[in-house]
Amino acid sequence: MKVVALLLGLLVSQFAFAEEAVEQTSDFVYEVKPGDTLGKLANEMLDHSKRWKDVAKYNQLADANRIEPGQHLSIQLPWLKARMGKLKIEALTGEVTADGRLLQVGDEVTQGAKLKTATGSALRLRMPEGSLLNMMEGAEVEVEKLEHKQGNAFTSLFRLVTGQVEAFKKKYPEGTADLAIRAKTATIGVRGTHFRMREEGGRAYAEIEQGLVSYDAQKTPIVLALAGGQGSVADGEHAAEVIDLLPPPTFPALPAAFDTPYIQWVMPEQDGATGFFGELARDEEFSDHLVSVRTKKRKVVLIDLPNGRYWLRLRAVDSHGLQGREAKVSFSVNVPPRKFAMTKVYVTGSGLQLRWVGRKEGGGYQVQIADNQQFNSPMLDVKTSDNLVEIARPKPGQYFMRVRQVFSGGVTDTWDVPMMFEAPR
Repeated sequence: MKVVALLLGLLVSQFAFAEEAVEQTSDFVYEVKPGDTLGKLANEMLDHSKRWKDVAKYNQLADANRIEPGQHLSIQLPWLKARMGKLKIEALTGEVTADGRLLQVGDEVTQGAKLKTATGSALRLRMPEGSLLNMMEGAEVEVEKLEHKQGNAFTSLFRLVTGQVEAFKKKYPEGTADLAIRAKTATIGVRGTHFRMREEGGRAYAEIEQGLVSYDAQKTPIVLALAGGQGSVADGEHAAEVIDLLPPPTFPALPAAFDTPYIQWVMPEQDGATGFFGELARDEEFSDHLVSVRTKKRKVVLIDLPNGRYWLRLRAVDSHGLQGREAKVSFSVNVPPRKFAMTKVYVTGSGLQLRWVGRKEGGGYQVQIADNQQFNSPMLDVKTSDNLVEIARPKPGQYFMRVRQVFSGGVTDTWDVPMMFEAPR
């Protein structure tokens, strides 16, 4: 299946939601079981065997040798013994690898893995405490730290080598489920938030949709606090600053269903926008990601979409290269079955020859060629008995041809689905 988003000008998630705080104390509370001693708990659960003394003092135990079944002990999270956590592959599109190994939905990856998404690919990872991390196409991420302690105590650190990631971080009390993403020139530390981070051309871009993050950038005297609707850029040479993101774009009125596989429209003008960037998916959560979508200025073009329902989200890009807050729209594609298919475009001296194949039940064809799908001013409108036409070579660019049959007595069939072709330079 061919799905292409043309770059006529100028990378989830997934869930546009705000996570509610998960109820949990800042300590791990352990219920004493028959046969337990503080020494046994220290050996099995804590970071070193002598930690029992700290537990006794912290819980103000009169006698460290006497703990009773059913008794509750508060244990500070840093004292807990860490074990390696796992990331689960929830969804992927295209070619995604971990240390060169192709991944499939349901696979798990652990600390130390090097994840890569090829062009046109995407990956959704579920973190041990329930948060989501999405890798867009052409991204590379190293899982530097993935530790799981008792309860919901987690520490996750990812190194963003290149490309763009998007995170939906569940909110937990401070210190219980920490997440950091480190690029070359800046690090994001988060608790509960929806944000994107991109490493591109030696610059680290941070864009916060919801929540609050700390942005630790090189050459910046203080750690920046970025809230929803704010972003920043770190280049390793200049101090980073807080930048207001552009608001969500407004989509024009679109049909509920397109009857052509060549979909295009122009986004309304938006102050400060140099173009738009986003993703196309088959589901509203953007887990079934199809392709990244970029526009040149304001023109959106999608080509060869099979029939079905789609969701598109776009973000306006500002002069800093930051992507603004996102908006999404849904539409369907319902293209009638084709009768004809273009085989090839031949260059013939100063002209072009276009050939097609398809049904022929006597009679000939009427052919139109135009620079748009409406064919309101066709540059060619002819009748022919052959499966080919020739035109003077037009300016380089995108054009459309449509064909219908002409039967005996001049009776014509309906126009077939338009076919797009490129006039070469």
